[in-house]
Amino acid sequence: MKLSEFAINKPISTIMIVLSIMMMGFISLFRLPLEYLPSLTFPRIFVSVNYPSSSPEEIERFITRPIEEILGTLSGVEGISSSSSGSSARVGMEFAMDADMDIIGVHIRDRLDQVRADLPADVDRIDIRSFDTEDFPVLEYSLTWLGENNQELVNVFNQMILPRVQRLEGVANVALEGLREKDLLIEVDQKAMTAYKMDFRTINRALNSNNINISAGYVTEGNKRFAVRSMGEFETIDQIRDLPIRPNLTLDDIANVTYDYPESRSFERLDGRPSLNLEVQKASTANMVDVCKLVRDELALIHSEVGKEKLRMHMVRDRSIDVTNSIKSLSQSAILGGLLAVIAIFIFLRNFRSTLIIGSAIPISVLTVFLIMYFMRQSGSNITLNLISMMGLMVAIGMLVDPAVVALENIFRKRFEEGQEARHAALEGSDEIGLPVLAASLTTICVFIPVIFVTDSRTSLFMRDFAITVIIAVIASFCIALSLIPLAASRAFKHDGQLLDRILKSIVGLVAALGLGTLIYYTDFSKIDYAGLWTNFNKTISELPTFAKIGFPGVIALVVFLYFRYRSIGPKALYAKLVSSTLHYRWATLSAACVLLFMGNYIYGKVEQQPFRYQPSRAVRLTIEMPRSYDVDQAREIFKIAEDMLIPLKDELDIEAIGSRYSGRRGTRLTLYLTSADQGKLTTDEVQRKVMALLPKDIPGVRFKSGGGRGSSAVGAGVQLKGRSQETLAILAEDIETSMQDMPGVHEIQTSLESGTEEIRVTVNRERAQRYGLSPRDIANTIASALGSRGGSNFKTPDGEIDITVLLREEDRATLEQLKTTEFESDNGGMVTFSSLADFDLTTGTNTIRREDRMSTVTVFANTDQQAVFRVGQIMKMRMEGVPLPKGYTYEMDRRFRSMNAEQNQDYETLILALILIYIIMASLFESYVHPLTIMFCIFFAFIGVALGLYTFKIAMDSNAKYGLLVLFGIVVNNGIVLVDHINRYRKQGLTRRDAIIRGGQDRLRPIMMTATTTIIGLMPLVLPMLFGNAEGTSRRWGPIGLVVISGLSISTILTLVLLPTVYSLMDDLSQFAKRVTAVARA
Repeated sequence: MKLSEFAINKPISTIMIVLSIMMMGFISLFRLPLEYLPSLTFPRIFVSVNYPSSSPEEIERFITRPIEEILGTLSGVEGISSSSSGSSARVGMEFAMDADMDIIGVHIRDRLDQVRADLPADVDRIDIRSFDTEDFPVLEYSLTWLGENNQELVNVFNQMILPRVQRLEGVANVALEGLREKDLLIEVDQKAMTAYKMDFRTINRALNSNNINISAGYVTEGNKRFAVRSMGEFETIDQIRDLPIRPNLTLDDIANVTYDYPESRSFERLDGRPSLNLEVQKASTANMVDVCKLVRDELALIHSEVGKEKLRMHMVRDRSIDVTNSIKSLSQSAILGGLLAVIAIFIFLRNFRSTLIIGSAIPISVLTVFLIMYFMRQSGSNITLNLISMMGLMVAIGMLVDPAVVALENIFRKRFEEGQEARHAALEGSDEIGLPVLAASLTTICVFIPVIFVTDSRTSLFMRDFAITVIIAVIASFCIALSLIPLAASRAFKHDGQLLDRILKSIVGLVAALGLGTLIYYTDFSKIDYAGLWTNFNKTISELPTFAKIGFPGVIALVVFLYFRYRSIGPKALYAKLVSSTLHYRWATLSAACVLLFMGNYIYGKVEQQPFRYQPSRAVRLTIEMPRSYDVDQAREIFKIAEDMLIPLKDELDIEAIGSRYSGRRGTRLTLYLTSADQGKLTTDEVQRKVMALLPKDIPGVRFKSGGGRGSSAVGAGVQLKGRSQETLAILAEDIETSMQDMPGVHEIQTSLESGTEEIRVTVNRERAQRYGLSPRDIANTIASALGSRGGSNFKTPDGEIDITVLLREEDRATLEQLKTTEFESDNGGMVTFSSLADFDLTTGTNTIRREDRMSTVTVFANTDQQAVFRVGQIMKMRMEGVPLPKGYTYEMDRRFRSMNAEQNQDYETLILALILIYIIMASLFESYVHPLTIMFCIFFAFIGVALGLYTFKIAMDSNAKYGLLVLFGIVVNNGIVLVDHINRYRKQGLTRRDAIIRGGQDRLRPIMMTATTTIIGLMPLVLPMLFGNAEGTSRRWGPIGLVVISGLSISTILTLVLLPTVYSLMDDLSQFAKRVTAVARA
């Protein structure tokens, strides 16, 4: 029994099934978790080792290389990179997208345990970090204490914020960045050490040997066995002060022991006041929106208890607000798009019953999507309601009514135009379009199959929820079109229904009037920025190419002319004349089609290729380059200059708060948090340009830069030089940097080289040191202790374990001369000065050594606009082909550009695979090799529209736009399927090919126009804000998908109706010719 027959014969069962699905879908909607992004683990792991007060060369030799060698033996490693600075080593590994990162993490820990014995003995810990979308903080606050004692803020966090927020349901972790922890400082008097003839080795030995607990074994007493532990760890600070160093000499006699904060080497401020950054992470199974609300409410309560006059809490980021606002925006666009699609259906059919029947397909399909998503989660899938899945639903809204439109239009035609009985019309009408609707649904589904099954593409994995949502929606709409639609039509079309139509018109009119009145009443028109809307509209129109400024009004004028010229004969008769003309002048029509395709290809060549669409957050991030000799106090003064200049202009520049962070030479960031996009007067880019123009440029050695340099926020392309010698690479990089300064479209050329740090290089005289019984390691460790760079033993406090730092008093380590006079205890009990054991040279040392795949590397990077990344990358590649490199030195595009290029190639492979699947499905359903090729011309016609749309509105072909192409490929062939299937049906009934083409086109003119119009109008709410509205927001991220579908489908629909009949006749001639040739060959 066919689906339509079952529905018509068993109406109550069908209605009950539909009601059950709707009820369970509605319940499922509230049980699906809301997330910002899909859960995705990035195939990267980073290993970090802190080793302060060393040199990049030593860290590379003794830490980085051993770790690289042992981790390089892991299977599945696609790339390994490292950086070695004067205080740390960092090794990053990249794996295939489908790698099991949990298992890889276990193997990495095993390898690191093996290599630990080869690392310096005083390497304390090795950190391993992987990246998952679940690891991102869901809430970030900047906390500023407005009182006198900043220590009170730490107390508030430890005593109120941490315990109360940590216990909230769904909270996984609460962290406070920028929090300084106390250390136990032992500041030694140099004169006292000299007087008692000792050095730091004596003190460190005493500390280490007296601060230890040892398990000594077991003893038996009676029938019991007891463990014996020797307890020697320090329990109080007084025990440390009273520690005997020598007979009648305690540590307190030669040093000052304090439990205090170490010397500050970093700071964080908000609007010029010291601040701390609060981060909250949620549990992986918790609902983001619920967790963030609980935390916000608890923090608001704490804020009121502490007092707003003492504590300021500035929300830096709330991902739940981001996701709710974005989903709200998408939902509103989807609802508006659905309503507009229903209105368009009514305009075509002018029948309220038909409109309501088709309109019912939208909510039923949407609720079915929620139900299936919930069942998938119960089966182990991690699909959620997030920006990606909601975007898939938004795109699908316009397509949900397509099968219903085709089915009902055919039933409508048979019932009212051919005069069949309602039940018979419903059965025959739905049966007649079953194959084309199935083919159309399958082609839409198959284009997303590669997205679901491709596992080596980051974009495909990220957009999998998008694909799944669209597939579920299409399947649901297909089932509704062949079940509920015939059932409803068989009942609603029993009678002429004029009275029912009048009643429905009255009800709809009343509801529309009440809705419009309510909307007008509750809308605050005073808050609408009419001037801004008009400015954005004018700006978009003024930036259009000349052909668009002339062509758009010309097309409108042509349509108006044709309407008034031929309105008396009707659209079907006019279409018949047009098709008859194209069939009469087939080769001229084909030539015109070829010209259009050539023009589309030419225009597409002018469209910029973009790897991704970066959605700017409402924040401007600046980095500050300072001389390497600057200390924390000098850095604080530079930040203060910028703060004092920008704080008075906060309102003018839409700045909500100014955050400053300094964490050493590599961490100098000034962040301007802006008001929300709907409240601000300026875009993020406009604020950035104004701020960069205001900041001083005459401070020697200081430079303000937009973005994060070569950090994660930088946009551009880079060339990576590889070789043995870091010095040779530096020379080559500087030459290449100079030669590429004139590249078009580039804002700045920079290298990964960092200016070396001025350092005092100490060379130990081994012969003299050996004479006194000292080794270079003894001397180095003693000096490191004297300057407080290496922690010694540990001390347990109620809050955890802290370092015991032994160092000279500040007044004893202020100058180089004092360092030279530091004395060492020799084997014979005498003292020898540092200056007599070593030579001192002031020099410039390497700041960071970078390696890629275990070779030294230097990168030349070109900062550019997002839309010019690939173009600039190609120019750099062409220029590098003419650069002579020494033997043993090579170059390649940097890893990020290679990754973007691979992603782009993967996107195109996905598109090609989708085209192949479309052909396979159509060939299987039509049992023909030729007709699917005819229908595939619809895609070429759509390509013309895509090129025109992107070029006209200056939108780049990015990853989102390519997903728009996937959607377009899946739906654009539907018009051709419906048309070709109907033509073939008439030919089987005995009509000539010409008559079948003309009559089939006339019959399918209305459903083709209806389905295209509903899809286009359904996406309009997503696209129009991108073109004429606010420059930042959800539409900027997802608008390219809608623009590609709208522009491609618009042009393709027109060209399909006009040109496809000609293509069909030519392909049919070709098929007949092939058959004749085959027959002759066989004969």
